[in-house]
Amino acid sequence: MTNRILVIVFFAVLFTFFACSEAEQKLEVYSPEAFAFNIGTEWELNASAQVKGFTQVEDEKEYSTKLSYYVNLITPSNETLEEIDYGMINRTSPEKLMDTQLEIQIVFDSTFAMGDYTLQIFVMDDLSDQQDSTQVKFTLAD
Repeated sequence: MTNRILVIVFFAVLFTFFACSEAEQKLEVYSPEAFAFNIGTEWELNASAQVKGFTQVEDEKEYSTKLSYYVNLITPSNETLEEIDYGMINRTSPEKLMDTQLEIQIVFDSTFAMGDYTLQIFVMDDLSDQQDSTQVKFTLAD
C-alpha cells in the first residue's frame, strides 16, 4: 500500500511539474516588407519584419529583450552583398511583449542597377542564442 501511495505521489508531482513549466518559445521572423523609392540620384529602401518568440528577462518589474540582426542583399546579377546593414534591438518594457518590429532603412547610390533584388534578414536572440531569418523581394525601377 505504501509503494502504491509513493507511485501516485510521484506521478502527481511529475504531472504538476510538466503542466506548470513554460513551453520554450521559438524565435520567428515573419511578415517581411520592403519598398524602394527614388529620391533624385539615390534610392531609399524601407524594410521591416516582425519578430516573436524571443526571450525576455524580468528585472524589477521590467522586461528586457536583446536582439541582433544583419541584412544581406542579393542583386539582379545574383551577387550577394553581405551585411549591408546590421544592428541591435535593446528594448525594455513594463509588460511582456508579444512581438517587436525590426525596421531597416538603406540608401543606394546611382551605381545600383535597376532590377529585382532580394533582402535577406537574419535575427539572433542574444539571450537564448536562437536565430531565424526571412527574405523579401523588391524592385528598383523607373
